[in-house]
Amino acid sequence: MTQRQTPLRAALAAALTLALLAGCGGERLPEPSPSPSPAPEQTQTAEPAATAEPAPEPTVEPTAEPTAQPTAEPTPEPTSQPTAKPTAQPTPEPAAQPTPQPTPSGPEDGSYTANVTLSGGTGRASIQSPAALRCAGGQFYATIQWSSPNFDYMKVNGVRYELISAPGSNSAFEIPVAAFDQPFAVIADTVAMSEPHEVEYTLTFHSDSLTKQ
Repeated sequence: MTQRQTPLRAALAAALTLALLAGCGGERLPEPSPSPSPAPEQTQTAEPAATAEPAPEPTVEPTAEPTAQPTAEPTPEPTSQPTAKPTAQPTPEPAAQPTPQPTPSGPEDGSYTANVTLSGGTGRASIQSPAALRCAGGQFYATIQWSSPNFDYMKVNGVRYELISAPGSNSAFEIPVAAFDQPFAVIADTVAMSEPHEVEYTLTFHSDSLTKQ
């Protein structure tokens, strides 16, 4: 018997004694308040705590990284540009220049005559027309016969030409024909004034009147 059961048995014996006394007719003595018996200690067997099984760690499946696909750059569509057609630029027409008429092709060497026109100066002097010409090596030379004996030299393109006439007769000079059918400048120096003076003239030889002698 354990020590824990002794107070319980004593309490039961005391209760039984009181019951017997009450049955015998005696005064009922107040029942002694039973001393509160200490509650039997309940031996609790500590159950071992259930060993919590470690929860299985969730298997983290490796996320497959998306393979970076090369972004296809859009091929720029060729813009259809209208082909610019070159605009035909009008060719500017050259200003009309007096075209010198060439000397008649293949002139034979020899003597010729041709009409000649004089302009410029004071208008008081004149020359003989048609004038006598000679051809040498394809170049024409004209004899200019003045109406006055007062000219002592002539110039053509800066080249000076001397008298070929006899003294006292009308002045005459042989000069090259620079062109046919267009005027060209000449200078004639006159001594009719108080002092020599160069006068500018123009001569025009007409090829349509050229005649071989």
